Amino acid sequence: MRVLHFSDTHVDIQIRHMAWKRWFSKRAIGAINLLRGRGKYFDDAEEKIAALIEFKEANNIDLVIHTGDYTALGLEAELKLAKELVAPLMTPPQRYVTVPGNHDIYVHEGNSHYRFSEQFCSVLQNDLPEYCRGGHWPLIRLVGDNVAVIALNSSKPNPIPWHSNGRIPREQLDALEEILQDPRVKDRYIFVMTHYAPRLENGEPDTKLHGLINADDLLEKCKAVKHGAILCGHIHRTYQLDLENMNCDLYCAGSATMEGHEGFWVYEVEGKEMKAKRVFWDRETCTYCF
Repeated sequence: MRVLHFSDTHVDIQIRHMAWKRWFSKRAIGAINLLRGRGKYFDDAEEKIAALIEFKEANNIDLVIHTGDYTALGLEAELKLAKELVAPLMTPPQRYVTVPGNHDIYVHEGNSHYRFSEQFCSVLQNDLPEYCRGGHWPLIRLVGDNVAVIALNSSKPNPIPWHSNGRIPREQLDALEEILQDPRVKDRYIFVMTHYAPRLENGEPDTKLHGLINADDLLEKCKAVKHGAILCGHIHRTYQLDLENMNCDLYCAGSATMEGHEGFWVYEVEGKEMKAKRVFWDRETCTYCF
């Protein structure tokens, strides 16, 4: 089975089209950052997503995973555009698994989580819904006879401008512990996915203001994985990290669309073994390649 894992595509709309009421929130800071130049790194996001779709079609991909941050500011118009752009990857919907990133539910607006679910509802079906502990999460997808994907939502609105951290609710972590003992899951090759990286490339935790607050709790629960990998995004670098005393390594997809840092992973799973291949952006041909 071939699995494509990408992340942090950060599609945005023209700031001038943002309703004035949206400026009275953390989005004002985010919008100013885009205007000051941060957004230019994602100017070609649409072109690169189109190239990613071509890569998927040319490389016999069986399953697609996206670990969040489809958007820049979590606006409904951005979510709609992002959904339209990745829609060709979501067919059939049973072979696409995703979680929101912190940019997708950027601020408290009462319906932040609902907006994401509304756009991506077709790919949020749960094969084991009895384990849900809040909305759609954890989301479990049993793929073929050998692979399971467990998606945990670690993203939350961060109204304070300098905060962009996340947390997996305790209820989801408790459910994860149960899922990893379920006979329908435990002997498969297991991908545990969430937006935030539990460890940086150097093996250290991310900062308290930017990272996964309860990263250690997630890693402790994942010690029960017999064969598998932990997948994440949030950090805009593509990297792999060996995790000590665990049967699963960490794979961060980085950003598929950020200029100068484009990348993602393809995983080839056979039995209980997995081989990871990093994919790069070729500027000369404007295509993705191994």
